[in-house]
Amino acid sequence: MKGYQFSYMLELKRTLDAKGHGVLEMPSGTGKTVSLLALIMAYQRAYPLEVTKLIYCSRTVPEIEKVIEELRKLLAFYEKQEGEKLPFLGLALSSRKNLCIHPEVMPLRFGKDVDGKCHSLTASYVPSPLSPQEFDIHGRQVPLPAGIYNLDDLKALGRRQGWCPYFLARYSVRSLLGARLHLCPHRAPSHLGRRVCPHTDGGGEGSLSRWHSAAPLTLSGLCTRFCAERLRSLLHTLEIADLADFSPLTLLANFATLVSTYAKGFTIIIEPFDDRTPTIANPILHFSCMDASLAIKPVFERFQSVIITSGTLSPLDIYPKILDFHPVTMATFTMTLARVCLCPMIIGRGNDQVAISSKFETREDIAVIRNYGNLLLEMSAVVPDGIVAFFTSYQYMESTVASWYEQGILENIQRNKLLFIETQDGAETSVALEKYQEACENGRKAILLSVARGKVSEGIDFGEWTRLSPSPGCVGRAIRGKTDYGLMVFADKRFARADKRGKLPRWIQEHLTDANLNLTVEEGVQVAKYFLRQMAQPFHREDQLGLSLLSLEQLESEETLRRIEQIAQQL
Repeated sequence: MKGYQFSYMLELKRTLDAKGHGVLEMPSGTGKTVSLLALIMAYQRAYPLEVTKLIYCSRTVPEIEKVIEELRKLLAFYEKQEGEKLPFLGLALSSRKNLCIHPEVMPLRFGKDVDGKCHSLTASYVPSPLSPQEFDIHGRQVPLPAGIYNLDDLKALGRRQGWCPYFLARYSVRSLLGARLHLCPHRAPSHLGRRVCPHTDGGGEGSLSRWHSAAPLTLSGLCTRFCAERLRSLLHTLEIADLADFSPLTLLANFATLVSTYAKGFTIIIEPFDDRTPTIANPILHFSCMDASLAIKPVFERFQSVIITSGTLSPLDIYPKILDFHPVTMATFTMTLARVCLCPMIIGRGNDQVAISSKFETREDIAVIRNYGNLLLEMSAVVPDGIVAFFTSYQYMESTVASWYEQGILENIQRNKLLFIETQDGAETSVALEKYQEACENGRKAILLSVARGKVSEGIDFGEWTRLSPSPGCVGRAIRGKTDYGLMVFADKRFARADKRGKLPRWIQEHLTDANLNLTVEEGVQVAKYFLRQMAQPFHREDQLGLSLLSLEQLESEETLRRIEQIAQQL
């Protein structure tokens, strides 16, 4: 075990003992997931009436699948030590799109199409061999056997029993005989079980809901507040099987209900054009949540303990303010390393001394775009494996890549590495990510262009690589294991300011030296060359013993415990 893992467990236990909420920041790749699972699983066994369920929320399905595998390994370790099978149940939860096994529904690509088709097949007035009614008749009498179930396991069980995996998972969560641990997307926990709900990403403000309509609206309070519920009741009474035919009306009813329900914390934004068709007049209404505390309030009210934990939460004190809660524990942890495997740097100027920044005022500046392209080009020539570059938005990425193509920079980059681009289409992005990792593994090398807070920025392991990022939240995936190493390039002059650097996570600040502030592209490339030569030296597990890796005897020594107490910085 590592010292910072033990320190993390101590703070987590203090939070559970106090029956309150916590905010914990621990460096990425240091074992937060297994530390959290191990502590809470042990806590459940020691205090079975205090913590009955754990609901682990993550942004992406790949992250959920990884947590399930960590839990499977942890349970196997327990059973090996104790010599008997434990009555523990853990399962992954996801949408119909990821759990459906019906041959007519599986080929559909979009979630709303899957939901509509699923309803047309599983409504109480529609006979179906894979309906919830079939599960009601037989499945509720047979509890889900103890064990760990990922999405594929649930689908395999559904095929064997003739049950719908989606409804099986939902019932298992709600039943008294249900799961002890559930893994689900962020939006799910408010209506699930209770007790402990770790959120694996601090998240932030943003749009709670988006409803589109081109029609003029006249809304009045009470008459529209319940129109969505009344519409659902009407469609059910009329036994409408295919709800997709009524999706525009449903959309309008939902929009009217939300507008009538929330008087504060929300706003309506009217855009004259759709981003996909900027030359065609197509007014769009966005109903956006401007107060994140409203969205997460049901979670804090329902669960005894909510743990917000990630590798990039700094500044921590902002979360109690924007989410309107009072944590009993707030701590950030440093990282003990046997070798310096992180190299953060701030590149704020091109070789022509023109300042580079992704701020809105300079995004169209041809010199800034050229310098960003030159940075990626020169880094692609020295980094041996993969590079992931993050842009502030899909629109900015598209315009920048188009400009690089016109300047010939893109052609030069592709001579060094293959180039893949994240898109807003989930299926396309999955293929791009798969091919990117394949190219890195077989020695062909590659670059992945992505968007901050997009699909790639969460839950992906890249191994040894370089990350060029305009956002501190994106660099958290640079280190994902004990032997990983990575370059972190903050390509924006604004990070050179002390007030901006102070908002970076503590574990990044500790490795950001004064010599690596406000570098030019060429200076950054030289720093990268030196760092990569250092990382090429042999490194063995024995080098970590007593430093970043501790034995049981070392953990029990007073000197080690004193050192561990200094790892956590209380806020």
